[in-house]
Amino acid sequence: MPDRVQIDIPLLLIGLLLSATLIAFLAGVFPYPFGFFILCFAMLGRILQLHSRK
Repeated sequence: MPDRVQIDIPLLLIGLLLSATLIAFLAGVFPYPFGFFILCFAMLGRILQLHSRK
């Protein structure tokens, strides 16, 4: 287990935007979760980029 865990800021930001989009959709603010797929692909791309660095 690593001694210190580093937080990836772009991945955290994408995750926050994704959750805000889903919360707004479930609250009825948006009729369709705008950007949901774009944010999912951005998160997947970032995770794959982080794995390829190791």
